[in-house]
Amino acid sequence: MSLAVGLTTGAGIHSLRPREGHPTTSNRRKPRHPLTRPRRYSAVALGLAALSILVATVPTSAANFDRAPGFTYPLPTEPTPPKPFRPEHYIVQRTIDPIVVDGRLDESSWSQAEWTVDFVHIHSATAYARPLYRTRARMLWDDDHLYAAVELEEPHLVAHVTIDDEEIYDDNDIELFIDVDGDAQNYIELEFNALGTVWDMLLPKEYNRGGLPFSHPREELSQPWDLAGLRVAVRAEGSFNYPFDTDDRWVIEFSMPWASLEATDYSGEPLAVDGRVIRANFSRVQHPWSRETWPIMDWEDRGGPAWDWTWSPVLVYNMHVAETWGRLVLSDRPVGSVAAESLTKIFDFVPAPPVPVQDSQPAPVLIGATSPRPASDEMIRSMIRIEGGAYTIGPDPTDAIASPEGQVTVEDFLIDRYEVTVGQYADFLNATGKFGHYHPDMADPDLCGIVRTESAFIVVPGRSRYPVVYVDQQDAAAYAEWAGKRLLTEFEWEIAARGRETRLYPWGEAAPTNERTNFDFRVGHPAPVGSYPAGRSPEGVDDLVGNVWELVEGSWTIYPWSDVDPRSPTRGPLTRGGSWVTPVSNLASSYRGAWKGNSAMVGFRCAMDVSKGDGP
Repeated sequence: MSLAVGLTTGAGIHSLRPREGHPTTSNRRKPRHPLTRPRRYSAVALGLAALSILVATVPTSAANFDRAPGFTYPLPTEPTPPKPFRPEHYIVQRTIDPIVVDGRLDESSWSQAEWTVDFVHIHSATAYARPLYRTRARMLWDDDHLYAAVELEEPHLVAHVTIDDEEIYDDNDIELFIDVDGDAQNYIELEFNALGTVWDMLLPKEYNRGGLPFSHPREELSQPWDLAGLRVAVRAEGSFNYPFDTDDRWVIEFSMPWASLEATDYSGEPLAVDGRVIRANFSRVQHPWSRETWPIMDWEDRGGPAWDWTWSPVLVYNMHVAETWGRLVLSDRPVGSVAAESLTKIFDFVPAPPVPVQDSQPAPVLIGATSPRPASDEMIRSMIRIEGGAYTIGPDPTDAIASPEGQVTVEDFLIDRYEVTVGQYADFLNATGKFGHYHPDMADPDLCGIVRTESAFIVVPGRSRYPVVYVDQQDAAAYAEWAGKRLLTEFEWEIAARGRETRLYPWGEAAPTNERTNFDFRVGHPAPVGSYPAGRSPEGVDDLVGNVWELVEGSWTIYPWSDVDPRSPTRGPLTRGGSWVTPVSNLASSYRGAWKGNSAMVGFRCAMDVSKGDGP
């Protein structure tokens, strides 16, 4: 890796200095060197009078989940189609002159490159508080490199980590996540602070799926890794670690060789070509240090939870949900020219399917009844009986080492034909009055549709047949207990999806299409349950793949018959089946997901032991 840092002193004077290379051992964690005295890089002298004017502090009470002031989700009075959600996309054009990575951005190519939209709250651009400071990015490419430049407004430059491959998010930082083949596997995370320190990681799979990153100082089994040929330069305009003046911004410029990025590409297709789509996202981590904390002696005491501002919101507070990232589209046209129309329409939505049955809007039941709801004949009839016996499980096509093929034996069981709906979950909330199982984003009329009032939980008109989302494993288990059911085991879920013939998808071997399932942002929101009869399993179960991830029992861990090191980490609660945002590569019925947080991608369905009813 080659690295240089430019520190602006006063009005635009640059001082470039080389950075040390990475350690070569697997244990890269080294002692920190906190700055106990203000470290000044500004040549501008400030008088005492100016000092009192320029001090600006960040409120210590601010937190990541601050709502936009006065925000409430709209409550439609009649059924209306949901507004589709699309990740941001950016057309990356070719350079028109050589790029020198020095942080200046003074080449003609950079001056003509479009800025991205301003970064927003990681979860939502509307429901959550607008970022305090502006962040935006530009990108370019040529035959050899992919280039990025990020401009970060910053009234108080803060940084202390000077050793590469340390936990740079202890400082304010900027991060790039990039998955060149878009399969949510083998993706790269790059982190940079305003001193130009670098932490580059390779993640073979998402953290919550037991992913063990390369180059992580806190993971015992982590091995060294560098993005070969990465070049970085920073231009910082202001003083470091000195809260008594007002700084301006810092700008980071970096280049990534295509040859190094191609090592993580398993698509078999050329990478640096016109029309290539790359999943990526930028994330800015900003800590709420206040003036009262200076001089900083404990860099882990940051004055409160950090903000996370991203180029493309990911609908959940978790940057490691790679399927939700934005998209970069390579254009062979020179920067400054009009992009090809075919590239601007590459992410057009397909029409949403009609609601399969008339969506009734029952009168809300008042909150208060606490008795469990018994399993009725109607509920049992909506379930499908799956024959017990010996079945083949796995392999997970993306993770055959930790999740190889094996054999299990199960008893007969019943499985819900459909995912649990908004209407059913609202009934549960009203019957039990368990407010802890309601989450405010459930009021989003485009992605869910349950609104809490003083006397009842009401369903947004037209949403009762949509799958409930924004639930966690505890919510799903509580609903199942109330309904006289239980959650599926992950083996039961896979058996229902694959059958004895070990189908690739619930409907067979044919690839997913817009007629079979809701996936990869094609529709832009969950669809009503039962909307895809062409994707129904031979046993009669709907929507097992796509639409929403389905929570099942337990947490992700290696299969008991796997030969993986038993110290391999156990991660998040298990999910199966993919969702309306999931790429084709992760829709196979044997793919093992893990909880994405309380998000618009996660729902569930229930099971029942056959002894509790005869079943179909």
